Amino acid sequence: MSLGNSIFSDVIEWFLGRAGDRRQYQRRTGAFHVWWLPDANKANDLRQGIGMEVSANGLVFIIRDKIDTKEFNLIVRLREQRFPIRCKQIRSDSVQHKHDTWNRYYCEFAGIAADHWDAVVRYVTDTPEPVDRRATENPAASQSDDAYRLLPVAIQNKIVAALIASKKLEEPKPGQTPLIKIFYGGLVNSGGKKAHRFNVHSRVQVKDEMMAYDTRFLVSEEGDVKQA
Repeated sequence: MSLGNSIFSDVIEWFLGRAGDRRQYQRRTGAFHVWWLPDANKANDLRQGIGMEVSANGLVFIIRDKIDTKEFNLIVRLREQRFPIRCKQIRSDSVQHKHDTWNRYYCEFAGIAADHWDAVVRYVTDTPEPVDRRATENPAASQSDDAYRLLPVAIQNKIVAALIASKKLEEPKPGQTPLIKIFYGGLVNSGGKKAHRFNVHSRVQVKDEMMAYDTRFLVSEEGDVKQA
């Protein structure tokens, strides 16, 4: 597939030839356990919901309660593992479930521990759990990404600067490639102009825990970068 003289030709063709990277962001449907935690200081006040769909950067769930805040805390159980996730509400509606009206929420991950993100990816891609959990969970996610190197340097710098400013990435040392992974999200229309969507996975040490973040960027053919 030829993309002409686009400044993104190399990186897009690289993605199109790597089905393994696209699988990282596939969705898995099917019920799983979800609990909403209205108050982080009241760990025993859990409101049960039902997970409907999950991907490496978000989930869909239904619950009887109405959640008014833009961001909130969930407890999710996948396979036999139970862990907390900070979610950002994208949109919501209502559905009928067991002859009653439930609220349905579409969410992106706003904050998740890195090893828990790895567990989500394994669940979505139906990958077996590691025998030794003390081993590195997802080596590919902690290595520098070849796709990043294919982007024009000016765009690399803008993406890294935005992640550092939002505390989703530590500033790399001089000469060091930032440890991020990029997924191509396709061509979209932004303000009447064509733009390329990139999903960027980054990790940063927060106190004693490694946190994982996924951030969407829109990059125009002119090289303008903005968070989506």
